[in-house]
Amino acid sequence: METTLLQLKGVPARLKSLIQREADGHRRTLTQEAIVLLEEAVLARASSQRQTRDEIDHILDRYHQLPTKDQRPMQEMIDYDGLGLPE
Repeated sequence: METTLLQLKGVPARLKSLIQREADGHRRTLTQEAIVLLEEAVLARASSQRQTRDEIDHILDRYHQLPTKDQRPMQEMIDYDGLGLPE
């Protein structure tokens, strides 16, 4: 796996302390722990977005399977006045 340098500036001391505590608990360096946490966060976000898209697709599929009860075009179902507003 190819690696590259990523430098973070302005990390709040509290956040660095929390990451260091996690690193110590997992016997990792601060850098290793930060990489693991970033990877988990990015994968979780991608999974959440994919799940939302799948849910929307499922709803649309169900909608398209519904029967059409009135075959008339919308213009024939609604009467419009001279200004083009529905009556």
